[in-house]
Amino acid sequence: MVGASSSWSRALVQISPSTFSVIGIAIGIGVSVLGAAWGIYITGSILIGAIKTPRITSKNLIR
Repeated sequence: MVGASSSWSRALVQISPSTFSVIGIAIGIGVSVLGAAWGIYITGSILIGAIKTPRITSKNLIR
C-alpha cells in the first residue's frame, strides 16, 4: 500500500494547477445549473398546481 500512496501523490504533483482550477470551475457551473433547473422545476410544479385548483371561484366574486 505504501507504493500506491506514493504513486497517487506523484500523480497529483504532476497535474498542473490550472487543471485543478478548470475542474473546480466546471464543478461550480455544473452545480449552479443543476440548482437552477431544480428551482425552475419546483416553481413550475407549484404554478401548475395553483392553476389546476384555483382558490377564487366565480361564485365568490358574484353576490
